[in-house]
Amino acid sequence: MPNTFSIDPESTGSSSSSDLARVCPVCAAEGPFPLAAAQNRFRLQECLHCGIVFLYPIPESGELNAYYTQDYYGEDRQKFHSVLERGILSLTRWKWNRLRPLFSPGDRMLDIGCGRGVLVQLARQADVEAYGLERHYPGAPNRPHVIYQDLADCDFPPAHFQGIVIWHVLEHLPDPVAALRRIHELLQPGGWVSVAVPNYGGAQAGASGPEWFHLDLPRHIWHLRPQVLERMLSRAGLRVMQRRTFSFEYDWFGTLQSWMNRWTGNNNRLYAMLKGEGGQSAGEKLSNLLLASALALPALASALWDAARGQGGTLTILAEKAGSEEGG
Repeated sequence: MPNTFSIDPESTGSSSSSDLARVCPVCAAEGPFPLAAAQNRFRLQECLHCGIVFLYPIPESGELNAYYTQDYYGEDRQKFHSVLERGILSLTRWKWNRLRPLFSPGDRMLDIGCGRGVLVQLARQADVEAYGLERHYPGAPNRPHVIYQDLADCDFPPAHFQGIVIWHVLEHLPDPVAALRRIHELLQPGGWVSVAVPNYGGAQAGASGPEWFHLDLPRHIWHLRPQVLERMLSRAGLRVMQRRTFSFEYDWFGTLQSWMNRWTGNNNRLYAMLKGEGGQSAGEKLSNLLLASALALPALASALWDAARGQGGTLTILAEKAGSEEGG
């Protein structure tokens, strides 16, 4: 295997490109690559050399932008009903409480893909100099300490941050390898990064196949098993410290919606209903709610059981930058 990862330009293109990648976009191994899954007109291929599962062809930026509309983000970045939004806010506070012991007052933090900047504000309330990066989109609001810019374009100096958070963002990026290298550059020696992605190696993904809620093609370009993400982090100069495979925010609902997709052809309609999207009759909404209510506790039990076996639906890794630049 090559000593460094790189995104090969031959692996990208538009939907009119060849149906099969010529080389792996991560490790540059030569194809052909077997089909891992398909959803609508989008296909996933798997490199048997390094284990990455990837969308191919990777749509060009103009085509991808069409999948990140105001409907995707929600009005003022609120996707759901206010009751659900309050629950999500409570979970964000809980996640911040897990991170807080890693900081000292005056430390600096970067939240990549920060949404409304809730984590940034919680960190600042705890005397952490926190900033957020968020994808620019039409109507993006101006929020304190949130920069609507890509990671590659931000002008923070090297070794600027003690901690970087990149939760459920890496799978969206055209070049996750370059992102991890940039994160390594921005971290101080001894600094850390917390990475969270849907766990393609988990039981939820394995059982659901193309009906997996978190497949989300084409927005999710990369689909990562634990060993693949750990290898990518290591080659970016980051040492894995902790691994978890459970997120209450993602795994319970991910299991529930995936079950509904598989058994009833629900096609994420429960999720669409919770976001307030139209197109469903009152009867369909009632049917979705009744089925979800019946499956809610079994889905929670399944998600917890998967996590207890290390097979949960979300992969979260804490990795550290080496204390010196040697070997980084």
